[in-house]
Amino acid sequence: MRTLKIIVGFLLLWGAGVEYVAASREAGSWYSAGVIGGVIIILLICTWLIGTGFSATKNKLTKIQFLKYFGIAFGIFFCFAFLNVGRKIVPSNFVTVNGIKIPLGKCIDGNKRLIPDDKQREEFCKCFVEKLTDNPELKEKYKSRLERDKIIEVFKEVQQDSIFLSIGLDECYGQNMEWTERLADSMRKNWKKELVGTEFEETNDIEKYCDCLIDEYQKYPFKEVMGDKFADSPEAVSIDEKCTELSKK
Repeated sequence: MRTLKIIVGFLLLWGAGVEYVAASREAGSWYSAGVIGGVIIILLICTWLIGTGFSATKNKLTKIQFLKYFGIAFGIFFCFAFLNVGRKIVPSNFVTVNGIKIPLGKCIDGNKRLIPDDKQREEFCKCFVEKLTDNPELKEKYKSRLERDKIIEVFKEVQQDSIFLSIGLDECYGQNMEWTERLADSMRKNWKKELVGTEFEETNDIEKYCDCLIDEYQKYPFKEVMGDKFADSPEAVSIDEKCTELSKK
């Protein structure tokens, strides 16, 4: 039982190190309160597991023992996180698109919450750089950053811009892709950004409007919603009318 506790503790620390790096990269900060809060909880659990695993006492630790094993747990977590960061720093998954050699590794690793499936995520990243570099103006604008492994930075910038739809990036979503919390949240944020400061905001609560839209849209397959025809379909018009009415101030 004691050995099992130690093994579970080490596995949790490894998972926490991997998730901390992934979540921090997506959040754009190593100091995100939500991410750090989750890490602290895991560290406390692992401190107890490893501490009681090594200690002669079954389920209790003295203050000194707790501090000792917390330090050990933190050190192990730091090593795992550092190893994972080191692995991701090296550019990987190179593709040559429109004459530009681009590493896709960070895009593939950084969009796990957006697109859980590995294969779909890789296809999405390839499609993203193809669509982006098909446009001569955007190719010139982002060429240097794409080559320098700044694809996540470029992706976030483009995702928040109206060009996301104008150059057909919505077509990059695979046929079998399903709704995820990250996808829904991303769409909700983009809608809010477009509506802030408009006349619509004066008459409607944009928070309620966007929440209503995403709730209704999620009743349809993601690919259908992202299709060219959905925005002008009777279903979409009906959803817009419903959400507009429900969000009136």
